[in-house]
Amino acid sequence: MFDYSSRHREEAQMELIEARKKERYTQQNVADYLGVSQITYATMKKNPGDITLDDARRLASLFKVDVRDIFPFER
Repeated sequence: MFDYSSRHREEAQMELIEARKKERYTQQNVADYLGVSQITYATMKKNPGDITLDDARRLASLFKVDVRDIFPFER
């Protein structure tokens, strides 16, 4: 799980949405890939700090991006 300020949480939410739309996946497509319900994926997207590192890596792989591209870290 990631520790985010509210600004970074909003950035991660937008990056997840943009990456999903760029690859033309629906929320249901992504949920199916992760093995969760669409409602669970929507909750994950709203609270990206609660996404496990394993799921973050899987999402990055699905969206063909680096994990850091969709989960910005405070430096």
